[in-house]
Amino acid sequence: MNKTDDILERLKGQQPSIDNPDELTEQIMAKLDSLPAKKESVLLPLVRTVLSLAAMWIIGFFIYLQFEGSAPLEAGNCMLSEVPRSGATLREVYKSRLCQECKKTISYTKIRSKLYENK
Repeated sequence: MNKTDDILERLKGQQPSIDNPDELTEQIMAKLDSLPAKKESVLLPLVRTVLSLAAMWIIGFFIYLQFEGSAPLEAGNCMLSEVPRSGATLREVYKSRLCQECKKTISYTKIRSKLYENK
């Protein structure tokens, strides 16, 4: 036999005998009922609610920004090629900056068309 079986065999003879198991159960239940009930904090559900609303707002704002149309414009479709005026909004300045960067980059289609032109 292994050690676990040996330990279980030794413990078999040491189990206590209970004269009135029903009374013991009732005493234990009475002691549990007399314990003070744990009060739930009012602060915890409030913090959960506030954090859930903040998370939903952040996710909604992220989705709004994704579908806002802030993708970089291609150089051929750039409508704001001129420098924005002094009273321009941040969006116009951003789009103008993107258009300037698009003109500087060389895309795969431009390289491919140049290769076909040389042939």
